[in-house]
Amino acid sequence: MLGSLSLLSRRYLFALGFIMALLLLCAALFGYIAHKNNWPAQAHEYFSGITPACCLDRVLPKLQLQEGAETFEKIDAVRNFVFQNSMHADHDFDQTPHPYDTGGVIRALIDASDGNRHPMALMCSSRSNAMTGILDQMGYSSRQVHVFAPVSSSHTFLEVQSPEDGKWYIQDPDYNLFWMKAETGERLGLGEMLSTPLEEVLPCKAEGDCDWEYAKPIANSFGAGIYFNFNATPLIVINKDRFDLDTRLEYISPPGTITEFAERTWGKDYGEPIVSVISGGK
Repeated sequence: MLGSLSLLSRRYLFALGFIMALLLLCAALFGYIAHKNNWPAQAHEYFSGITPACCLDRVLPKLQLQEGAETFEKIDAVRNFVFQNSMHADHDFDQTPHPYDTGGVIRALIDASDGNRHPMALMCSSRSNAMTGILDQMGYSSRQVHVFAPVSSSHTFLEVQSPEDGKWYIQDPDYNLFWMKAETGERLGLGEMLSTPLEEVLPCKAEGDCDWEYAKPIANSFGAGIYFNFNATPLIVINKDRFDLDTRLEYISPPGTITEFAERTWGKDYGEPIVSVISGGK
């Protein structure tokens, strides 16, 4: 009797081990196929293209721009529009429209502005995605950037290219901010933010309305950044005086370094991440 039970236990343990090994193999195979076929990029492209970006004729009157408005005034107005007609919250992917459905979200922003619906719950990345959808229609180039704190969290916002000087400048529709040098008032892009002493910069909601209180939750996030393009080799910029490249980020899933995060997100089709290490501006 005892021998029969022992044999049954061994068979049970063998079957359990075999099933676990099979599950691990399937997970590894799924991960390999996902990376090989660049599924993250395809998923992003699918969701953002469910409803094409639209409705610029309905958005422009809501920006309340004066005739002859300058570039920064126009772009700031778009940022304000996205911020004021959405709310920051964890994504509810069951809500309609999907948070990354560009055209659907723009319509929802308009409806919220008209008082016809509650503001959508969006995160920093989906707010940035919606802002890009509007800027594209206005003829402005933009790109998402992703910055990382050593602990706590990461954050996504945009850089928008000025057609006047060709430079890229930060626009953050999640905190409704742009950044500038405190002494000169010069607006900043990610590169300058990563290399300029933070006591020399200010987060601003509008010209003359600048205060570090506006950006306290992300004050420790300007040591490392990724230029977030799903369809190209990821570019990581690290200020070694603010951020250790080997830092294990416990808040990403699964935990790992910023390089491992980039490798998992972009897969292998675009090669190893390009890492640019700078210093200064501690």
